[in-house]
Parts: sequence; C-alpha cells; structure tokens
Amino acid sequence: MGEDHNSEERSRLGHNIRESLPVHPNKDSRSHSYSLSLDGLVQNRLTLTLKDLERLPQYDLTDDFTCLEGWTVPEVRWSGVSLEDVLSLAEPLPEAQYVQASAGDFSLPLSLEEGGRALLATHLGGEVLSVEHGGPVRLVIRGGQCFMQIKWLDRVELRRTADANTAKTIALGRLPAIASASDK
Repeated sequence: MGEDHNSEERSRLGHNIRESLPVHPNKDSRSHSYSLSLDGLVQNRLTLTLKDLERLPQYDLTDDFTCLEGWTVPEVRWSGVSLEDVLSLAEPLPEAQYVQASAGDFSLPLSLEEGGRALLATHLGGEVLSVEHGGPVRLVIRGGQCFMQIKWLDRVELRRTADANTAKTIALGRLPAIASASDK
C-alpha cells in the first residue's frame, strides 16, 4: 500500500519512474588506489582505503532516488559504512559542527547530525559500486536530493561553519541545459 502511494505521489509530481540509475562515466577512475581523507577539526587525521572501510560494520539503506531532472528510481538498495562510524575513528573535536563532504570541487555541507546519518556506499543492489555509479565510495543520504548523493567521495572535513554548497550550485546549473536540450 505504501508503495502505491509513493508511485502516485511521484506521478503527481511529474516524475518519470526509471528501472535503474543512469550511468555517468568518470574520466578520473581511481578505484584501484582509492583513499578517503578525514581532516579538519578532528583529533586524528585519517586516510582510509577501501580495505579499511570494508573492515568496519556494514549497513544497508533502501531509498527512492529522485533527481532534479524529474525522474525517480524507486527503492534503490545501497550498502556500505556509516559515516558516523568513520567520524568516530577521527574523533571530532567539540567545536566541529559541520561535515563538508567532497569529491574534487563538488562539495556539500551537512550538519554533524545529518552527516552522522549518511552512508558511505560501496555497493549498489548487492554488487560492488561501479565507477560509473560513483564508486568506489558514494555518499548516500536517506531522502536527500540527488546532488547530495556525492559520487567518487574523496574527502570529509569537519568544520566549525558550513562551507560552500557547490554540489547544489553545479546541479542547478545543469538544469537549464537539460530543459533546452529536451525542447529540441
């Protein structure tokens, strides 16, 4: 019953339902030498490899993935590590209030509480997360907008204040191009 309601809600919002996430190639494939940096207002600066993350407790998260482009993939199943577990290894300092999650210049500020609820996904649908879907590690936030699900995550910085939300700026900057392309 809840699933029917979700489908009706997505239809009402004008969302197209897709079977799977689209593939977006990444020219900078570094999965073989992946590392995640944790720094900023922490007691222990860390550089974690994929093997380090695999040693931590693993969790599943199933959620609809909705894009600003107007489509939804229902019930996407992610697996990986809790960002809260990773942050606890770094031991945040008391003045840390924000998590700045980044992949290159694509960056998202989250409150420490929001960041603690995020998943560092290493698997999608039971399979190792491909580079085309944001692997080896993708930030996943339950109910978060598409631009919050940061592909190719390579840095987590703890901060006193939030830094720029370039993820949202970049994503919204793509929308006019999408709209004009569909008019042709």
